[in-house]
Amino acid sequence: MIIAEDGDDPSIRDVCNKFPTLDILHQTQEDIGFRKTKAVNKAILAARYSYIAFLDGDCVPHSRWLEMHVSNARIGEVLAARRLHLGRRFSKHLRQQPNFIDKLEALPRALPLLLRLQLDGARNTELCRPSHFLQNFLGDKIINLVGCNFSGFRDDLMLVNGYDESLPGIGGEDDDLHWRLEGVGIRVRNVKYEAIVYHLFHGSRRVDFELNKSISLRSIEAKQYYAINGILKEPNVQ
Repeated sequence: MIIAEDGDDPSIRDVCNKFPTLDILHQTQEDIGFRKTKAVNKAILAARYSYIAFLDGDCVPHSRWLEMHVSNARIGEVLAARRLHLGRRFSKHLRQQPNFIDKLEALPRALPLLLRLQLDGARNTELCRPSHFLQNFLGDKIINLVGCNFSGFRDDLMLVNGYDESLPGIGGEDDDLHWRLEGVGIRVRNVKYEAIVYHLFHGSRRVDFELNKSISLRSIEAKQYYAINGILKEPNVQ
């Protein structure tokens, strides 16, 4: 397991130290603003295994999340999934009582809980648990890659040199990776109804999205699929 921290918070290090039996590589970097792309690229470079599943720190995975990604893995494909957005009240409860995840995984059988989730502002409650039925009937729809829940072979990600670290803002960096992967022939496949994660509520943090989009559009026009400022650096690129 690699924890790619965009910063160096002692509390994160303390949590890692609580699990000495787990093989955790905790990577940090100076906290000088949003640099997710750099943090994730460092993790991809450090990965010791051929297949990588990506999860954001504000998401709690279903107990079968990793199984669902690995069982669907195919060379030449990146798997894209989604998240059930929890509301403010239930996010707080899950942070305080981690075992509450068991009740979430029991949905939709626990119908009273499902109603309370919706009243709390939860979204995408159809993603409460893996469903082969929904995947078979609705999983052909093309969806964009989102960084909180996707997976792929390391070699396929290296074909585009990972994320573009030239993108300075929050938002759009996953879309940029998506179109570059498709540009080199990597299919982005929908596993939305099988690889489930629960997203904890927080305020919006999309900053400079339009700037990121403008940089991506220039790359699209130039058909520049390989990120010059990506995992492997070209000379004189920081």
